[in-house]
Amino acid sequence: MGEQLASAQGYTLAAESLSAQILLADVDKISQRAKQARALAMQALALEPLLYNAQLQYALADGFVTRSASPLMVWRKKLPQKTYAKIENFRTAYPEDARGMALAGAWHLAIIRKVGHKNGAKWYDASLGEGLKLYEQAALGAPQDMVLQTNYAFELYALDADIYSEKTKSLLEGVAALTPKSELENRVQKIAAQVLAGLNEPRRAKKLAEDFLDGK
Repeated sequence: MGEQLASAQGYTLAAESLSAQILLADVDKISQRAKQARALAMQALALEPLLYNAQLQYALADGFVTRSASPLMVWRKKLPQKTYAKIENFRTAYPEDARGMALAGAWHLAIIRKVGHKNGAKWYDASLGEGLKLYEQAALGAPQDMVLQTNYAFELYALDADIYSEKTKSLLEGVAALTPKSELENRVQKIAAQVLAGLNEPRRAKKLAEDFLDGK
């Protein structure tokens, strides 16, 4: 329906719809759908270069493209660096935007989670401290953003279930107290509730968090 509008807002809506499905792992070909979402966001930006949500969806979809690529492709094409550049472009345009901070924070934490502190710093200039700072600022700036709060909680728990257990619990209890405003938020809240209920089984809860973050 968004595509049929043939407008910047319509293409943005289409990109956002695809990204929501990718976030919930409701698509079978994640890489293909991520590229489609990015292309739709680019169509929106071609019509309205300054449209906030189109810029956001472009950075988000590009992150999904990187996440779904093979490790060899990620390395050879320097996809993490390219994704980070797009995130930084968005943050330059909207320096106080919580979602921009969250995207940057998630970039740092995901790399540290995947390749470790040493390699993350050496290969990508990723920083645990910077990731934590950015995500905490984002969480404080958008306490009602259920998706942001859940992602932050899951990133922390996936990094270290022991160190961040109490922080994760606090964040997920906050998510449980919110009222969903969309089907996406309704679904995310249910997943958050599963992890919250399973915190007494760290291995299982961590697996649920990791699967959500990795689109499984």
